[in-house]
Amino acid sequence: MSTCINPSLIRQYLYCPAAAYYIATGLAEPPTERMRRGKEIQREAIEAIAKALQAEKVEHSPRLEGWGICGVVDAVLWIRGRPAPLEVKYTTPPPKTPLPHKAQAAAYALAAQATYRKAATHAYIYYAEAGEVRTVQLTQDLTHLVLQTAAQVAKILKGWTPHPQPTPKCQGCWYKKYCGHTQTQVDTI
Repeated sequence: MSTCINPSLIRQYLYCPAAAYYIATGLAEPPTERMRRGKEIQREAIEAIAKALQAEKVEHSPRLEGWGICGVVDAVLWIRGRPAPLEVKYTTPPPKTPLPHKAQAAAYALAAQATYRKAATHAYIYYAEAGEVRTVQLTQDLTHLVLQTAAQVAKILKGWTPHPQPTPKCQGCWYKKYCGHTQTQVDTI
């Protein structure tokens, strides 16, 4: 059986390869209170988005699998007879949709195509704190990025350890206590 990569690991790898490594090796960040509260309102939000986008049907939390990608997406909306994955983010939307978010949504779209054997030309991202929906087009470039990143994540799952460069985003990272790329701060007594 071949390796099946979760779209959230693709997103995480594009954010930081070390974070993807920690998640893949069992050190996933525990759910935050914000995430738990968000899950409680998710179903209602998905139904409202489906109505606004004139979806014919909604599937909540379906498992999608194909292209070496597998995972449970928040929802699949059926619009004009085609599946369109919907990923809910419990955050304020940045001015421009981050590439890791686009790649995660595109990975779900690829898996939806294989699961349903219907073209999935786009996916949606819902930023819950602002109530904003963004569309992600499944382009050739985005497909290539997803598959290339999935191959890198597969290497991690087979034992490869990435060596990312430190960036300013490391300071707010939950994984910095494990990562050799960031300096830890020691309090004196």
